[in-house]
Amino acid sequence: MSPYVVMRKRIAFLFLCVTAFLIVLIIRLGYVQLAQGMQLSKKADESHFRGVPVAPKRGNIEDRNGNLLAMSISTETVYALPAEVKASGRAAETAQKLSEILQMPVADVQERITKRSALEYVKKKVTPEVSAQVRNLALPGIGVTEDSQRYYPNGALASHIIGFAGIDNQGLEGIELTRDAQMKGIPGAVLSEFAANGIPLPQAQQMYLAPKQGNTIRLTIDKNIQAFAEREIQKIMSGQGTNMNGQVPKSASLLVMDPSTGEMLALASAPTFDPNKYQEYDSSARRNIAIQNGYEPGSTFKIITLAAALEEKKIKPTEHYFDRGFYTVLGKNVRCWKAGGHGDQTFRQVAENSCNPGFIEMGQRLGIDKFYKYLTAFGFGQKTGIEMSGEATGILANKKKATALDLATMSIGQTNNVTAIQLLTAISAVANGGTLMKPQLVKEIVGPSGKVVEPFQKQEVRRVISEDTSKLEREILESVVTNGTGRRAFLPGYRVAGKTGTAQKVANGSYIQGEYVASFVSFAPANDPKLAILAVIDGVPFFGGAVASPPVQSVMLDSLKYLGIKPDLNAPLTPSKPMPDQIFAPVKKAATVPSVLGLPLGEAQKVLTQAGFKVMTEGEGQTILDQIPHADVQVEAGSTVLLYLGNEAGTQTMGQWWEDEDEDVEAIEMMEGRTPLTAP
Repeated sequence: MSPYVVMRKRIAFLFLCVTAFLIVLIIRLGYVQLAQGMQLSKKADESHFRGVPVAPKRGNIEDRNGNLLAMSISTETVYALPAEVKASGRAAETAQKLSEILQMPVADVQERITKRSALEYVKKKVTPEVSAQVRNLALPGIGVTEDSQRYYPNGALASHIIGFAGIDNQGLEGIELTRDAQMKGIPGAVLSEFAANGIPLPQAQQMYLAPKQGNTIRLTIDKNIQAFAEREIQKIMSGQGTNMNGQVPKSASLLVMDPSTGEMLALASAPTFDPNKYQEYDSSARRNIAIQNGYEPGSTFKIITLAAALEEKKIKPTEHYFDRGFYTVLGKNVRCWKAGGHGDQTFRQVAENSCNPGFIEMGQRLGIDKFYKYLTAFGFGQKTGIEMSGEATGILANKKKATALDLATMSIGQTNNVTAIQLLTAISAVANGGTLMKPQLVKEIVGPSGKVVEPFQKQEVRRVISEDTSKLEREILESVVTNGTGRRAFLPGYRVAGKTGTAQKVANGSYIQGEYVASFVSFAPANDPKLAILAVIDGVPFFGGAVASPPVQSVMLDSLKYLGIKPDLNAPLTPSKPMPDQIFAPVKKAATVPSVLGLPLGEAQKVLTQAGFKVMTEGEGQTILDQIPHADVQVEAGSTVLLYLGNEAGTQTMGQWWEDEDEDVEAIEMMEGRTPLTAP
């Protein structure tokens, strides 16, 4: 092969190699520029741009009508760039000047501004005057950036629902915690150009990345109805509530729900706190007792027993039942609140009279399996799923170990432990046609532009009873208010259904004498319920209807008027029987009632007479089974104490249980020389 041909081959090969190299280089450059360009550009910017974060404004919390419950207000934060501070050689001088303005120890300031970090916050949430002074000093590596601070314009209103946010605008409790991700927004930044040595470039380029505000959470709560509820709770906690006579309970809660949707319109609890100053309150004041505390419901639970018995057709409202004054189960007598019993009555009248033996009969007819079926169906022993942290499940007696006696006591609201939100949710199912709804606190989520990004959707859990059963029980519970023990909840011109409840408190496995959890539940209008309300008052020596029904009645009336629900022309203007005004006359000279429970009649009379009280007895026998007023209650000196007599020490099981029934109220009024007032 000639040298000329060899040379040409070599040149061709070299040309191919160079061409291949150039093709690979072009492909690589194209890949870097097109596929990795954004990422590499970002890395380059990060190497010579340094950013100071700009906090976003946290989204608002509003009530269902757009009224502000929580908002973020503009403030500023002092920050340091430690690399610049060190490079200036003036760290000690800078710390000294900042400490004087920020009112912080010099050592703390110097430690922060010289830390091994790119950015360090020196002090958050400073006043405009302080931030202006820091700017005027023009200290190297020290700056001020935009920030925001949480503010609750209504103070303690709805504080247990709203919760609060910490100094870094992070949600810590309540809706602030559960909806933190939607409200916190996206931070922005102020970016400045620096050289490789960390010194700002003269006439450097600056970029501002605007923060994105968080979403607004619009609650189901109505600010006005919440205010009605908290007004009544404050009266109760100050001892100024109806029939409180200066007695201050340990806690109280009042809940209002729309039974058809599960929307909470109000949820008030006391003790309470101001979320603007949450650090100043004990943690117990921040406890949402309506969600986190359990209690034995007493006779308000009879609504559930009645619903189950009607649904299973174990009773008919017109069927007669004879109350002897007690019900014998496994050799134990559980007595009625009325000494001697109610005698012959229909099951409708059993409900009106809140007759314990009548409701025990319903439970016995249902049997343990059926009874527990409805306990579970109505949501007891499980969380409702309401959007609050720390919700309690309540406590149900072990079904496998439950006896007929346990069934008897459970039928009248003893033994089992429930939460206020569980009970109101269950009773709302009775009111709304038979469907258990999930209780909800968030109506919708609204974006920064004002557009709804997550609308409200009611959540049906399950059907519990039929519409026919619901309609029938609504009628019966309405008659409880017009004809029976719930007359303190009567509202002229409105159809109201309701039920009282009084439960003795349990401590160390036994009931506490003279201390009760008083409750009242009501819904209206009875034929088409728009509101369901439950009040629970813990630690009072009075009966449920006396102290718990007046706040429910007041909130119900104000709320019905506020919502524009007009009176029913066919509704009664007065109950069938007059309503007593209060249990005890105002105390003029206070005297404490001694306990005479279990004493022989003669000895009990002697003790009470020596204490300055008069004595009246009811029933037969020589042993004191119960007394009104109860032990340790302060009443007017010289008042009459009503003693209930019997011969069996075990006539009443599971503690002494009492309903705020009108016969007892009228007996006390008679003893004190008063007559019941007629309804307005």
